[in-house]
Amino acid sequence: MSMNLFHLWNHNKLGKRSLEDVIGILGHQIRALGHDAIWDPENDAKEDGTYDLKFVLADQGYNWIVEGFTDKIIEIIAQAYSTGARFICLATEEPTPKGFNHGISREMQLRQEKFPHAAKYFDGILHLVPGEQVTRWYNQFAPSYVAELGYASTLIRKFPPKEPTYDFGFFGSLSPRRYTLLKRLARKTTNPKGVRIVSNFPDQNTRDEIMQDVKVVVQLRKFEKMGLVSTSRCNTALCLGRPVIAEKHEYSKPWDEIVKFAKTEQEFYYMALFAKAAWRSMHAHQLDMLKQKLPPEVCVGHALRAITESSKKKAA
Repeated sequence: MSMNLFHLWNHNKLGKRSLEDVIGILGHQIRALGHDAIWDPENDAKEDGTYDLKFVLADQGYNWIVEGFTDKIIEIIAQAYSTGARFICLATEEPTPKGFNHGISREMQLRQEKFPHAAKYFDGILHLVPGEQVTRWYNQFAPSYVAELGYASTLIRKFPPKEPTYDFGFFGSLSPRRYTLLKRLARKTTNPKGVRIVSNFPDQNTRDEIMQDVKVVVQLRKFEKMGLVSTSRCNTALCLGRPVIAEKHEYSKPWDEIVKFAKTEQEFYYMALFAKAAWRSMHAHQLDMLKQKLPPEVCVGHALRAITESSKKKAA
């Protein structure tokens, strides 16, 4: 059994909130494999901008740090590494010739430029964006594997039974494209409470309670050319007891074996309306498929074991 300490001190408040689902899902899967997994919110930057951080040393386990590095953060990682801390990086972005996520902002360009300088301190990298080309890019710096946000029994929320008043729910950042599709979906239903939107990133418990009042959670692309599925949203919805209906995504595997993906916008509305009538049985099926297709060993177990073995050989 090893200790796995998750670090988010290199992210701002909104960044930490947006990563809570991801860290929680991975942490529960790691625990299901018989290891310890901890995220300590107090292990963070101080109000004056300085750091007083705790690190797990190599004989205890790994420090997991989510991608997002500056020169100062790299210095802290290097210092911890020199005292015996070992790191696994959780990479959330897609590397491209123009920068992370196709260089959509200067921040994403800089983050890709800084990544190799931090990566020399990593024993391994787990990346959330699928694709052999993504694995090859990260593998330049450390043994790299794709991680899936799959099933662990302790992820299932326990709520008193209730009849939802809203037909559909969406949580996450609200782009103009998503807002337009949600308005169109609301007009397709006769329920005055057609769609419940949570876009202000409340704490998880508040968000979870709100989503208990919807029948179906929808998965929408933030931008037209965005092909990645928010697997954390899909996972969270299923663990909350709600099925997922998604519009077309270019990179839908392996989630297309678990939740419903439409081929066209009109089919998305049709599938959503069907799902609101059969949401209980649809959720039971989707949750069963999540258990079958994405157990902890498949999602993170083999990668963690391979990184550990590679680290031992390197040290020998």
